[in-house]
Amino acid sequence: MKELNTRDDLTPDARNANLGTERGRYMLDHSLRTLGAGRSIVVDAEGRVAAGNKTLEVAEEIGLPIRVIRTDGNELVVVQRTDWDLLDDSGAARQYAYADNRSSEIGLDWDVEQIELDIADGIELDELFFENEIDEIMEAVRIDEDAPADQAQARATLAERFIVPPFSVLDARQGYWQDRKRAWIALGIESELGRGANLRGLSEANDEYRYNKEAYSARLDNGKGRTLGAIPPNQATILSPDYKGKETASFDHSRKAAQGEINSVFGRPEDAGHSQSQTGTSIFDPVLCECAYTWFTGKGFRTLDPFAGGSVRGIVAAYLGREYVGIELREEQVEANKPQAEALGLTPRWLHGDSANVREVAPGEYDFVFSCPPYYNLEVYSELAGELSAAPTYEEFLTGYRHIIADSVAMLRDNRFACFVVGDMRDKLGYYRNFVSDTIAAFRDAGCELYNEAILVTAVGSLPIRVSSQFPVGRKLGKTHQNVLVFIKGDWRKAVEACGPCEVVELINGTPELMG
Repeated sequence: MKELNTRDDLTPDARNANLGTERGRYMLDHSLRTLGAGRSIVVDAEGRVAAGNKTLEVAEEIGLPIRVIRTDGNELVVVQRTDWDLLDDSGAARQYAYADNRSSEIGLDWDVEQIELDIADGIELDELFFENEIDEIMEAVRIDEDAPADQAQARATLAERFIVPPFSVLDARQGYWQDRKRAWIALGIESELGRGANLRGLSEANDEYRYNKEAYSARLDNGKGRTLGAIPPNQATILSPDYKGKETASFDHSRKAAQGEINSVFGRPEDAGHSQSQTGTSIFDPVLCECAYTWFTGKGFRTLDPFAGGSVRGIVAAYLGREYVGIELREEQVEANKPQAEALGLTPRWLHGDSANVREVAPGEYDFVFSCPPYYNLEVYSELAGELSAAPTYEEFLTGYRHIIADSVAMLRDNRFACFVVGDMRDKLGYYRNFVSDTIAAFRDAGCELYNEAILVTAVGSLPIRVSSQFPVGRKLGKTHQNVLVFIKGDWRKAVEACGPCEVVELINGTPELMG
């Protein structure tokens, strides 16, 4: 323990989370000059200031001497002002009470970046702030065109360290998100392959179906050297070139994809971490996927995905140095995923099977459970036995869904995270089914607690067109968000320690490059 005798023996905290304010400093200066010192400051064993940095600065300026009282925290240090009497008419003590409280209030200006660093280092703030209070502090310095340069730098630092700011609102509409998404797709990810052109089961006479079926067929055969074999035979027909005069096998895919308007959303909105392919089928967002792996897993961690679907979650996992095992009921989907990974030299595993038998299909222990389940019957993926999206009733769907979650959690190691991306959907009467809460309840019953919940906000796409006709009739709000639910099995502190630091891939020449 260092001997402390003079001001020179004390060291201000370079990581103090209070930036201070000019007015607060004035109040503190005035109080110390006119009323003297009343409250002590706190330093560690080496003289580093833990509390009272601003007080120490002003005391040094006006030349106040120091007196050190040593304690291990098991006694309350009382500062007795022998010159004060609270009942005295002079009111000095009463004035000091106001000065002490008011200068602390006005002198507080949180250093957002330091708070983020401390939270990342495991500093416990849960008993000091509600989650929404932390969010409000962060929100107060959100970047806009007029934001000061230091605030812009703070946000840039967050993106550099964590891919996107790790807030409870994830905004996939932002430029930084879209740039990163394009970079991942540029690797060669084509998660729409194998999904088919009509998961919602629209009539052949439906214009939306016909338009998107053609788009899907053309994408498969548009200079890729592929055949139409990935589409079920009854969906592989290329429509007549004169259909509406423009929807032909040679339409401009890149332009339509950029507009994201003509290809209407089938069942799910542009949500669930998904974007829409030319098929109208939802595709998982690789940036959301990257965030999940980077934030809640470590290198070499083994991921179980009981509802694998397309290729994105597997490819991103393998690219980031994680093992991936995904279970998919549809064999054609598995066969469509594998060549994409092979072309990148990656080895995620997609297993053809029913997740109702997850323990038999993919036995072993896992470090992360990560998936986006079917939203009951909004997208009917197949008519195969075991297809949850084809369950006759929501109750039957939920029974099978809960069983799969329970078995997946049982295979998850202790002190590990799980993440499901879900959203609510309406029943035939137009009421929400409460699927988000049903998912939370299923995980809790399986032995996991809800640890994080984020709202993923996605582009509205064709939503304004649909809402313009739907809202006046039914007053149903257009849904542009999904819920990212993160659960913990065991001790979150040990889980964070096991994950290690967040290692973010860099974007070089428009594609992700692993650092180091």
